[in-house]
Amino acid sequence: MVFFIIASFSFPTLSHELSNGYLTLKNDSGETLSGELLLKPKDIGQAARLDTNNDGNLTWGEVRKNHNLANSYIQNHLIIRGSETRCTVSVAPPSIRDISAESLLVYPLSVNCALLNEVSVRYTGLVSDFPTHKLLTSITLNEQTSVHVLDSELTFISVSPKNIHWGSQFCEMVYQGIWHIFIGLDHILFLVATLLTVNLLRKSKRWVKERSVKRIVKSTVILVSTFTLAHSITLTLAALDFITLNSRIVELGIAISVVITALNNVYPVIMRLGFVTFGFGLLHGMGFASVFGDLNAQSGSLVMNVLAFNLGVEIGQLAIVALLLPLLILLRNLRLYSKAIMPIASSIIAVIAINWTLQRW
Repeated sequence: MVFFIIASFSFPTLSHELSNGYLTLKNDSGETLSGELLLKPKDIGQAARLDTNNDGNLTWGEVRKNHNLANSYIQNHLIIRGSETRCTVSVAPPSIRDISAESLLVYPLSVNCALLNEVSVRYTGLVSDFPTHKLLTSITLNEQTSVHVLDSELTFISVSPKNIHWGSQFCEMVYQGIWHIFIGLDHILFLVATLLTVNLLRKSKRWVKERSVKRIVKSTVILVSTFTLAHSITLTLAALDFITLNSRIVELGIAISVVITALNNVYPVIMRLGFVTFGFGLLHGMGFASVFGDLNAQSGSLVMNVLAFNLGVEIGQLAIVALLLPLLILLRNLRLYSKAIMPIASSIIAVIAINWTLQRW
């Protein structure tokens, strides 16, 4: 059973079923906006037909060579208006940025409008090819940030500094925290790998069933609380710019943390998991902070946005634990669990994480 759970998590990793992107806009003056549109290469490649030789392998050369196709697609599907008329959007050639285990194409945007007392965005990109596509959108006007999620059902938003309400923004940031847990597959697999042995005991160099449900729940609470405390610390400090660390190093460290945790289930060396979970949790918090930073959630409401985003992350994390823990309690009664299911599940996670490590090296 756990094998299929892990397989279901790993399948989107390999097939990229989840489709998500980011749009950030910030006014530089009364008539101009600057920002970025971040999309998965596969998504924009398929939608804008960048893979011109149709070999199913989108290369960096094709991305650069066919920028006119991407530019045309973005111009047709991202309509930005100011207070009176449609704005002119210029799309520069992209670069690549890694966010939460994925490489995204970053298209710099320059937007010219007649008047920017109000900004509206209509986005219809990718949803015809990827119906579940979501665009996480952050618009900053006069130091006031409004955050929204555009998808197939909500394609249009209108923003002005006067209608930005803290309650709606708080809820939106909570939602984004939850969403980023579920698209952050490296964080999910770390959590799953950490909990796969919570229902077992190590005796005479063998894994055996933990008979006490109370001790299983207690161990789970300790590990999850330790992980939560650690990544909350670094998420908050990094989001508030008290600490910084190269995102490439962070993403590499997160991948390695998943490898070590998964392999430790199969070949136990570290038995005091609380200390290790705390240390790795600090790294994962930096990963969440990089995602938070790409939402461009800054301005006077930064502290509130950090708290709301962190709350969303915890809600998403607890939802995963609530689904997994009862299953683990039941599975511990199967002799096959400690001998085959747990080692196989851990090995699958390790293989996926090793692949991430090589990609991020």
